[in-house]
Amino acid sequence: MYTAPALLILLAATTIPAGSQERVNPSGLARADLVVVGTLHRDFKFPWLDGWNERGHIQVERVLKGNSQSGQNLPFAWARDFRQGWSLTRPDWRGQAGRRGIWLLSREGGRYRANDLFGGFLGESEYLPEVLRILADDARR
Repeated sequence: MYTAPALLILLAATTIPAGSQERVNPSGLARADLVVVGTLHRDFKFPWLDGWNERGHIQVERVLKGNSQSGQNLPFAWARDFRQGWSLTRPDWRGQAGRRGIWLLSREGGRYRANDLFGGFLGESEYLPEVLRILADDARR
């Protein structure tokens, strides 16, 4: 049997969208292969054993770290559970589609994925100065 606090934690963990968990994690920036300002576009989805597999691309507007170019379309992939609102183990990036922001990415084969489970997207207007400061500090070390 679950206790009331355990149920509240479980409910919060499974219903909070990925975008609301924005924060700047210096170690996440350091681990990212690529940090860009861009917009996610959804291309298609298909069902598989692990849930809905989604494919899209991030249209790069500015490169903050790594090897890419403005105007480039980076292939981006994610998987989400079949159950609506379930985000305990996988973020659902559909809410970020069409939104310009800062993406922390790791290369996986021929495409990119969010660098951290829930920390792959940051709002540009809120976090760009802090991200630039952290990246500049890392470059000086």
